[in-house]
Amino acid sequence: MLKLIIPAALLLSLSACDQGAQLAQQAASSVAAVVGQEVKNQANAVIDQTMGQANEALAPLGIDASKVSSALKDKTAALIGQAIKPNASWQMLSGLTGKTAAEMGLFTAVSPIEADLNTLLGSDAAAVKSALGGAILKQEQVLYLLSEQSGRATYLLIDAENRKLEVGQLENGKLKNFASQGEALHRPSDIQALISKNVK
Repeated sequence: MLKLIIPAALLLSLSACDQGAQLAQQAASSVAAVVGQEVKNQANAVIDQTMGQANEALAPLGIDASKVSSALKDKTAALIGQAIKPNASWQMLSGLTGKTAAEMGLFTAVSPIEADLNTLLGSDAAAVKSALGGAILKQEQVLYLLSEQSGRATYLLIDAENRKLEVGQLENGKLKNFASQGEALHRPSDIQALISKNVK
């Protein structure tokens, strides 16, 4: 039986819906490596039980535990349904072109690039992942994601064969670059054109 433990201190610290969403992300990550409808049902049952017990503690704070429960169930379902499964290889990413990073689960705990990407980006990881969540995976010698919004551009290059990454953030005519050690990766034509046009 799947056991999902949500610390009481974390529940009591909630004071708004956006904090409920944060709880959903944290707790759902604990089931990211488990898949299947049966697991989903078990997870939902544990969520219902835990939130029921938490209701008395949350009520005086004006927080509706059912909203937290719903958000957590949605996040768990998304993780179970994502394309990338536990123990996936870098090479399998080539078969996922045409999907968004969010659909693939590219930035979740089971993603083969997650650990290397976090190490490469450090404190910039959250911002890069947020910018690229809706970007579609494409391929031109390397796999890549590109997002352009509000005068900014962010890209991620993935060399699956050699397990190397490159991330670029383009803003105000400047390029901030993060790259794995070794030979530079090929930059797809649309990314190179964007850099040539905007970097001063």
